[in-house]
Amino acid sequence: MRRAGSGVAPISVRNYPGDHPVLRGRGTPAHPLEVAGSASYVRFRGLVFAGATGYRTTNIYVSGSADHIEFSNCVSRDSEGQGLFSDRGTSSIRVIGCYFHDNGGGEAPNHGHNLYLEGSRHVIANNVIAGAKRGFGIQLYPASDRVVIASNTIVANREDGLLIGSEGSEATTNAIVVNNILAFNGRYGLSTYWGGAVGTGNYAINNLAWANRSGGLSVRGVSVLGAKTGNPHFVDRRKRNFRLKADSAARDKALASLSPGSDYRGLRRPQGPGDDIGAFERPR
Repeated sequence: MRRAGSGVAPISVRNYPGDHPVLRGRGTPAHPLEVAGSASYVRFRGLVFAGATGYRTTNIYVSGSADHIEFSNCVSRDSEGQGLFSDRGTSSIRVIGCYFHDNGGGEAPNHGHNLYLEGSRHVIANNVIAGAKRGFGIQLYPASDRVVIASNTIVANREDGLLIGSEGSEATTNAIVVNNILAFNGRYGLSTYWGGAVGTGNYAINNLAWANRSGGLSVRGVSVLGAKTGNPHFVDRRKRNFRLKADSAARDKALASLSPGSDYRGLRRPQGPGDDIGAFERPR
């Protein structure tokens, strides 16, 4: 996709109602989707991106100076590299209500992540991000600015649920990580790696960390406010049913001012006294 729509007339590429088309790449490396160059104001909805193959590959590649690109109700799975990768020149990518799982299973020692983000003004909200095979749920590194990561359920990734970092003089700045469940990941729920300059203006607010193998939040250069702990009590974690049980520590605990108006399934928030942390609002 290299074409540009506009704010009042965006280009939409979506599934026919009831269908779930699967897009796969051909060759090695192969990206099922590349949004390239000066593409802007494009929306992708209800699509499955699967099985990218090859070194440094990705199911979804947002490249160049592409801006105002939206993915909603999509699935990205089984890439040997990343589930989604965005270049540092990109801006205003929105990933809303999507399921990223089992990406990053390529050949060792290379790391692959469910989402690997560079660029600015991105919003990652209401997603389920699970099971990165050889990496992180989300890697925000090394050059990004003003990225909001809100109300996601980030679970059972091989390494950290979310890593924020830098390399040389480039650094992640002004990130807001809020109202996320970070649970059962192989290392930390949230960590930092400053390979160069330490990022500034980064905040982790009101996130629930639980049963991550090395600990909950291991951060430097990030201001932590209202950190929470407690069992999220998923309906069936082994079957990847990450909806909340009645006794979940995430219920009614979200910071409402930074919580989306509906959840992963489109259910209105709140359903009780307060919004729930994570991608799912529990019905009352």
